[in-house]
Amino acid sequence: MIVYLILLFVGLVSLGQTSILQCNFETPCQDFTLDRNWGVTDGLHPLPIDHDHTLNTASGHYVFYNPQSSPKFQLAEIKTNTWLELPTDRAVCFQMWYYTSSLDFPFNIQLVQGTDEQLTRIVASIPGKDPSINDWTQIKITLPAEKFKVFIRLNTTTGSLAFDDFLVDYCDEPHPPPSKTLFSCDFESSCIDDFISLSNYPYQWSVIQASDAIKKESDAPSIDNTFGNASGHYAWLANYNLIEPGKVGYLAMKEPIHITSDESFCLNLNYYLYGRATSSNLLVYTWTSGASDELQVIWPNRNSGRATYTKNQWSWGIINLPVGDYTILFRMDSTDIIQSSFALDDIKITSCAYPPTQLLPYNSILSFVCNFDDLTICNMANTDDFKPPSFNFTVVTGDTVPNKELGPNRDHTNNSSSGGFVYWNQQLPFTSSDTGFIRPEKRIEQNFGMCIRFAYYVKSSAMNKNGTTLLLRAGGCYGKEMWTNSLDDSLGWQVVMIPVEKYACMERFYFRVTQTVPVAVSVAFDDIEIAQCPSFDPTTTTTISTSIPTTITTQTTTISTIISTSTIKTTQTTTSSLSTTSKMSTTTTTTITSSYHTSTSSKAVNLLSMKYIYLMSFILSKLFFTIMF
Repeated sequence: MIVYLILLFVGLVSLGQTSILQCNFETPCQDFTLDRNWGVTDGLHPLPIDHDHTLNTASGHYVFYNPQSSPKFQLAEIKTNTWLELPTDRAVCFQMWYYTSSLDFPFNIQLVQGTDEQLTRIVASIPGKDPSINDWTQIKITLPAEKFKVFIRLNTTTGSLAFDDFLVDYCDEPHPPPSKTLFSCDFESSCIDDFISLSNYPYQWSVIQASDAIKKESDAPSIDNTFGNASGHYAWLANYNLIEPGKVGYLAMKEPIHITSDESFCLNLNYYLYGRATSSNLLVYTWTSGASDELQVIWPNRNSGRATYTKNQWSWGIINLPVGDYTILFRMDSTDIIQSSFALDDIKITSCAYPPTQLLPYNSILSFVCNFDDLTICNMANTDDFKPPSFNFTVVTGDTVPNKELGPNRDHTNNSSSGGFVYWNQQLPFTSSDTGFIRPEKRIEQNFGMCIRFAYYVKSSAMNKNGTTLLLRAGGCYGKEMWTNSLDDSLGWQVVMIPVEKYACMERFYFRVTQTVPVAVSVAFDDIEIAQCPSFDPTTTTTISTSIPTTITTQTTTISTIISTSTIKTTQTTTSSLSTTSKMSTTTTTTITSSYHTSTSSKAVNLLSMKYIYLMSFILSKLFFTIMF
């Protein structure tokens, strides 16, 4: 009896000790959340052991695994209620006790980071019962000096398992290494110039004080994340008067970062979704901002499905940065006409205890530009992803073009016989079903406000057959034939500029030629550009507004035309508080209407008929005037 009282006293004293987090199940657990797959019992009702760990008596309590259903991959979990932010001057440990009679009952301890709980590392994996112990078994883990929650997870659906005495407290272990900081910005005055809002995009980022933001947009964050008051600043994308589906805005760090395999670093960002709906997305990319212009999404995790953003509060995102040299790029895009946007604050790159990760192959590009003058195919592929072409496109010059008679004998870029262009290398035997396809190898990060411009050349040995059909098709997040033209002779190089659809997504664009007459034909493309419409040189294009088919009658070798079926209105505004590549507010409006399908030979006949009718009308009017007067 005396021994029991001593044990009870020791247990009660231990219950009264102050810890960072503690849960022994003798009182309601306040520091940990248990999902519905767990129950509480005592040693008098053993499931599966006849005593607890805290008091080591039958009257003591513990939790036991009690699965509510049995799907194949059911996940049961217990987690800390609050975020742990641990110091570097003292070691902190997590410990717990478990009991199972099964040698094969795996579960693990994880550290989870980010409001979306997407970044996870396993710090301990337990296979099941320790064969050398037939009682409660201890797990003890030294925790890093970072911000995280502790999760205990398992997906086994059968067997017995019990937990007791969860504890997060200081411990006699080596101190964690201090955190290193590569970059930090709270958008107060010291770091505003460390970011740039990419010009030519419909939305522009800027830095604003919270008190000023809510005067312009009532749903904007009323406080910043750094100070938690209205005097603090943050970066925001004010799109309340510009909102349209498919529009985007990019915010880039000015300086690239260099991550090696020697030490891991994490990007931390605080973001705020606001507006009347959740009709916008925030993405983070690694970006090779040089000639390749390649992108890779690093947050949110695309494998986890569509990101879930918490609205109207500051949330925390974190990314384990992969090894490599790149620039960090943030993108906000709209999916609806209902106002919705994001603000950013407290962006930091700090060391973190993760194993090094490798950068996945870049799977998209921000834009595409190629004039083929370096005599390479510019990372384009001869495919439409469904079937092989009859003949491939290759890069040639006017000097090396296979068919000198049909040409082209000069490129479009410089009107030079030594300039390159991509040429459909048709060869005998000819058939009435010959095809060719070519597309950029990587997908384009398209948005509303982007255009596709290219020069094309067609000259066939057939006449008045319209036997060669060119087609530009989009395929990826949407599928559409964006432009097509059936003809025999383009009368030299022609230029087309086409706006993309109102989507912000990764898209492929395919150039296709189909020959329906079994004769020799020369087909070539040059100066292919897929980029923001305002970035194109306006002096190289002619805007055509007409409700009848576009007619080409000029005899010059270079004609620029714009063919489209939609209207684009692009407005760009920036504030002086954030460095941008465009300091001026500009508005560009392009209105083009034309027929979707054009035929050069039939249009030439129509134009001659119109000229003949006009001439006869003029003669008759003169004759009538002479007779009357």
